[in-house]
Amino acid sequence: MNATMDQKQRLVDGNSLFKKTVDPMLLARLAKKQEPFVAILACSDSRVSPIKIFNLSLGDAFVVRVAGNSASDPSILGSLEYAVEHLHVGSLLVLGHTGCGAVKAVIDGSGNENLRPVVRDIERARAKVPMDQINNQNAIAEGNVRLQLRLIEDNSRIIHDAVSDGKLALYGAMYDLETGLVRFV
Repeated sequence: MNATMDQKQRLVDGNSLFKKTVDPMLLARLAKKQEPFVAILACSDSRVSPIKIFNLSLGDAFVVRVAGNSASDPSILGSLEYAVEHLHVGSLLVLGHTGCGAVKAVIDGSGNENLRPVVRDIERARAKVPMDQINNQNAIAEGNVRLQLRLIEDNSRIIHDAVSDGKLALYGAMYDLETGLVRFV
């Protein structure tokens, strides 16, 4: 069996274990309706799993993941708007993390062409950190969290109105890969 088949089998085995251990009543309830309490915009980094980090269960969070936790792509922002307008989440969290590869790529000047909006956002965040932090990956990642919060509210009437009406709280946070701690910013 080649490596690709081993990887597929790992997924098949993982799903089998999931099906054996998940509460069937929970699945039945979630099959009818989703009612997450929070929407989370997180980086797609494999080490950053919002459901695990916050010890959440199926159905608790509407998670949107993209490199650099950037909402610049209309489909990302639209997904967050869906969570606010149709699922009525009460909170929206932008979750950045230490050691972000997208930030490192910008610092190194090696951003992918298809990630141009993400790179542009990170460059904007980098321009706002103090000069002595211009190559500090974690300072830039935190600056990007703050930038995304502002861009989300500025570029979405749905989200802006929900915040203004007191129906939605916006939060930013940084996850530390080494300690597992989440620090709200």
